[in-house]
Amino acid sequence: MDNLIYKEVTGSTNDDAVKLAIKGAPHGFGVLAATQSAGKGRLGKQWLSPTGTGLYCSTILRPKLPFIEFSKITLTAGLALCKCLEQQVPGVDFGLKWPNDLYSEQKKCAGILVESSTPGSDDLDSFVVVGFGVNVNTSVMQFSEELRERAVSLKILSGIQFDIQNLYRQIHQSLLEHLVIQETFGFKTILEEWRLRDILLGKEMQWVTSERTLVRGIGLGPDDSGQLLVEDSSGRVHEILSGDVQLAEI
Repeated sequence: MDNLIYKEVTGSTNDDAVKLAIKGAPHGFGVLAATQSAGKGRLGKQWLSPTGTGLYCSTILRPKLPFIEFSKITLTAGLALCKCLEQQVPGVDFGLKWPNDLYSEQKKCAGILVESSTPGSDDLDSFVVVGFGVNVNTSVMQFSEELRERAVSLKILSGIQFDIQNLYRQIHQSLLEHLVIQETFGFKTILEEWRLRDILLGKEMQWVTSERTLVRGIGLGPDDSGQLLVEDSSGRVHEILSGDVQLAEI
């Protein structure tokens, strides 16, 4: 692919893509790595990247959207990834956990990190970088003991050994196609399909607020702007902009 840089080792494909975007790399240009030494997740978390077993990639997007719509691309990317894997991994059910995780059999198999240029950038200079970390051919023993109860790979789920570069091409194409859907038909079209795959909808969940307070409630799904709505035991509906969200512990 002539719109891709492949690296055996890098710090973070998102960091690489942001630097390339600032230098003017075009829409759809990607960075793919065999491993990352400093893979990034949301909220400052690290994404572990075992060599050669996972998909670690980032794609530069230059959306035909106002900047205020850029944050919604996280859900668009999640839907694109989920629908792609539904086709590529037969017989396996996938679901989305707001805002950026892909789950199967109640375990996480992929995460998404979206970063963008600053508000006020010229339309020609503005960009979004979408990073995917997917556990592809990782075996159970390659996960740490701590992660084995919470993480899973496509190979564990399906018994299939995947060609990672081919999987990248399929996911990359799905991402670009779903961005066009958002640009053409609006975020509502994306959201309708995303909600069908929402693993928190109607479930008791918990999250940590910016004040480090643990709150529990029932997930009502994302609203039309992509913010998560949760109803607590008093009937109050909270709008969650960000935070560590998960199913409630019993």
